[in-house]
Amino acid sequence: MNALATYVHNLDPVILDIPGTPLALRWYGLAYVAGFILGYLVLLALSKRRMYVVGPDKLGDFITSVCIFGVLLGGRLGEFFFYWLPENGLGGFLDDPLWVLRVWEGGMASHGGILGVLTVACLYARRNKLSALAVCDGLAIVAPIGLFFGRVANFINGELYGRITDSALAVKFPQELFELPAAERLEAITQAEQAAGTPLAQLAHENEGAFDTLLRLCRENTAVQDALAPHLHGRYPSQLFEAVGEGLLIFAVLITLRLVLKDARAGFFSGVFCLLYAAARITCECFKQPDAAVWHGITQGQLLTLIVVAMGVFFLCGAARGKRTA
Repeated sequence: MNALATYVHNLDPVILDIPGTPLALRWYGLAYVAGFILGYLVLLALSKRRMYVVGPDKLGDFITSVCIFGVLLGGRLGEFFFYWLPENGLGGFLDDPLWVLRVWEGGMASHGGILGVLTVACLYARRNKLSALAVCDGLAIVAPIGLFFGRVANFINGELYGRITDSALAVKFPQELFELPAAERLEAITQAEQAAGTPLAQLAHENEGAFDTLLRLCRENTAVQDALAPHLHGRYPSQLFEAVGEGLLIFAVLITLRLVLKDARAGFFSGVFCLLYAAARITCECFKQPDAAVWHGITQGQLLTLIVVAMGVFFLCGAARGKRTA
C-alpha cells in the first residue's frame, strides 16, 4: 500500500437535501450552471466588442439551446453510446431504460458534448445564415470553462479517479471498494462496521443504497475512514489534472489569442481548441484509471480523441481559406 496517500476522499457530492423530496442540490449540477453562466458572460463581452458573430440580443437564446441540446443531451448520449451501453449491453438498458434521463446522478461524456455542441452550432448558423465556423469559434473559447467545472465536480463526486501511484499527490477514493474482490470487500466492510458501531452486513452485496450508506459514513466518521484506508490504493487525482489541462490552460490560451488576433479567420479558434484539448486529454488519460476497454495500451478516451484531432485539422483547413471570425 502507498504510505504517502494519507488523504481518504471524504467530500460530499450533495450540497443540500430538499426536505420532503428525494431531490438534492448537488455540486455536479451546480458545476454545469456555473459553466453555462460564465461561458455566457465571456461570450457576451466578446459579442459587445464585435469579436463574436452572434449578437448580444440573440446570445441568450443561442446559449440556452447549446446548453440543453448540445452539452446536456450530447454529453448524456455520448456517455450512453460510448461507455454505458458497451458495458451493460442491451439487457442493461431494458432493465433500467430511465438511466439515460437521470443526469443528476452523473455520467456525461465530454466527446459526446463536443459533438452535440458542434451539431447545435451548425444548425443555428444555417438557420440564421451565419458562418458555422465563426459560430463554433466562440463556443470553442468558452468550452474549457465548462470542462474545468465538470472535472472539479468529478473530483468532488469521487468518480473517474486516477491510476494507482506512490506519488505524494495520491488520494484514496472509497468508491474503489466497489471494485474489490468480494472477499476483500467483505473484510473492509466488516472493519468499517466495527469502527462505526453500525450493522453494515448488507454492504457485502451489490446494493446501491447500502453502498451510499458506507460512503456517507466514510465522509462523516474518521474512524470508518481509518478502517477503510488500508484496503484502498493511493491514486492520482486525475480529475484535477484534467480540470487544469483541459480547462484553465486551454481557456487562458484561447482567450488571449482571441483578444490579440482580432482579424483571425473563422475556424481558427475551433481548430486550436480541438488540438489543445486532444493533447491535454491524451496526456491526462495516462494518469486516469481506464473506465472502458484498453487496446494495446490505448484507452477508449484516447481513441475517441482522435476524432477531435480530425475535427481540429478540418477547422484549421477551413480557417486557411475562410473569412474573419466576426
